[in-house]
Amino acid sequence: MVNLEEQIKLIVELQGLDTHIFRLEDELESIPEKLNLMEEEFKEKNSNFKKLEDGIKMLQVKRKEKEMDLEAREGTIKKYQTQLYQIKTNKEYSALQEEIARVKADNSLIEEEIIKILDEVDNENRKIAKEKEFLKQEEFMLNEKKKKLNEDADRIKGELESLKTQRLELTGKIESSVLAKYDRIIKNKDGLAVVPVAGESCQGCFRILPPQVINEIKMKNDLVFCENCARILYIED
Repeated sequence: MVNLEEQIKLIVELQGLDTHIFRLEDELESIPEKLNLMEEEFKEKNSNFKKLEDGIKMLQVKRKEKEMDLEAREGTIKKYQTQLYQIKTNKEYSALQEEIARVKADNSLIEEEIIKILDEVDNENRKIAKEKEFLKQEEFMLNEKKKKLNEDADRIKGELESLKTQRLELTGKIESSVLAKYDRIIKNKDGLAVVPVAGESCQGCFRILPPQVINEIKMKNDLVFCENCARILYIED
């Protein structure tokens, strides 16, 4: 059976392994969240592109409505012009000519509105072309980041497998009673069960330790626990 000094060295080594394992597990656990966040950000950028496309469609519908209105008014003018040959009095003739002039004036305004809409469509199409190129680059970057994160996940899984194999071998060398105390503490103390003493203070909770406790640690006759945080204490060689 190994002596207590050797047992303390083993659980200190175990603590180092577990700290590394916990860090890697946290890192691995964060990867899906990072992937989801990147996907959501890209969807948001895509939604902006969709808004631009919807804006173009609305302009095109508006232009079509104006063109149909213009076409209808052109038909009205032709009808009025035909009626001019059927009118018998100058008064009616003048009134109809005024109506034709009014419709033509309205048509000129509609034509100007159509031209403005076409200009807006051209501007929006330029924006869409730029946004499409931007999204293409963003998608490429997203895929590269996803690839990197997936590679990181595979690497971390490999490291964890190796570390857990080492842990299994190491725990086989630790007395069951010592290991049981270590496991109980590490579960209740945020993954930190064994801490050194530095400057006469516990490096787990940073409370000053009584001289008697320091002496007990140096004697290495039994495991010594911090009275404040209950972690196992040791003094580094």
